[in-house]
Amino acid sequence: MNNRLKATIALSTAAMLALSGCGANNSSGSDGGTVTIKYISSTILESPEKTFEQQAIDDFNAQNNGVKVEVEGVAANDLMEKYTALAASNSMPDFYMADMKNTTQLVDMGITEDISTVFDEDYLTQFSKDSLSGYTIDGTVSGLPWFTVAQGVVYRTDLFEKNGVKPPTTWDELVDAAKKLTHDDQYGIALVGSKDASGAGRFQYVIRNYGVDEFTQGSDGKWTTDIGGEDYVKALTAFTDLDTKDGVVPPGVTETDYSSAVNLLSSGQAAMLITGSNAIGAITSKVPDLKGKLGSFMIPEVSRNVFSQNGFGFYINPQSEHKDAVAKFLEFIVSKKKSIEFSQLTGRLPTLTDAMNDSSIGKDEALGGFMEQIKTAEPFILPTINGFGEVNDIHGEAYQSVFTGTATPEEAAAKAAQRAQEIVDEANNE
Repeated sequence: MNNRLKATIALSTAAMLALSGCGANNSSGSDGGTVTIKYISSTILESPEKTFEQQAIDDFNAQNNGVKVEVEGVAANDLMEKYTALAASNSMPDFYMADMKNTTQLVDMGITEDISTVFDEDYLTQFSKDSLSGYTIDGTVSGLPWFTVAQGVVYRTDLFEKNGVKPPTTWDELVDAAKKLTHDDQYGIALVGSKDASGAGRFQYVIRNYGVDEFTQGSDGKWTTDIGGEDYVKALTAFTDLDTKDGVVPPGVTETDYSSAVNLLSSGQAAMLITGSNAIGAITSKVPDLKGKLGSFMIPEVSRNVFSQNGFGFYINPQSEHKDAVAKFLEFIVSKKKSIEFSQLTGRLPTLTDAMNDSSIGKDEALGGFMEQIKTAEPFILPTINGFGEVNDIHGEAYQSVFTGTATPEEAAAKAAQRAQEIVDEANNE
């Protein structure tokens, strides 16, 4: 376990000691022969995801198969803080949801079960190799993939047509399009500039297309980082220039979180949004009239075009006494039928190969750019370095300091490089 995580858990232990009284072995009991399993979800708080998820839970519970599911909602950006506190107090639920990029940290915390001990090999081979690899640490599959999200730019086709703008294919064309779309109370593009996983995640889409490999492990096992390098500076400059130089971003970018950005696009205050495919469902659930008025295109290639593995999965608490019951529910909610239903509603894409290959997936024209990205882009494999979860804060501080004028892109990149190097040094000294 890395030193940062040890310190965090130590602090959380002190803070949560009064609350700790039972671990997972005691948190899920049985009543009249029915086992109750508890889990934490972020999508249960989101729209339209919550509609599907709650119905799936209700349908499963209605089967009266000896297992009852209870869910607690926690915002996606608060999940890791929540799990750190629960792990410290031995109060983790039977299973839980998390971003795949946090898998290494969750494994390091000792709160993940080897999935291959719960599901047989035939079942796991139904998932795409790319999706499983994102949850595999040192040869152990530590999470069950639920959905993946493609990256791209969502745009309002009605606003593009009204302003005589065509979908851009280069970064310069994107800037030009954003300028043409900026007038009166309308802006060319909304950016998620909040300092959290939502903001940093979308910034990562840009820097990776600029050629930045945040962390790379060499054949000698040693880690290096591109954060703060020349390509990072170029990407940070291009990203922040949209606001500070080009003036094509709605005011208050540092306070614009994902939900706010979706509202800006839904209301017509912004014409484009760098985001994941799940935004399609979020937008049309807010404004159903926008169905048929949304399109998507790939994030413009600069030095390369990459598809970053991205998505959420389910993790099983190794201390749970009800792993078989958990497996029964997970097989239900991640089934081909349910995966297709979830994708059609939300724009989040399946991880089961049969579901992803179903003719109904990607049928919505609004998903066109996202599907093209999956088919044509080079896969970007997330690094398994301890401390990778800290990049959200590193990136967030970098772009926010430039947005607010407290640092130049070069100065912000230099600070980001220093912090990234600390992670590298610690990993190489383990």
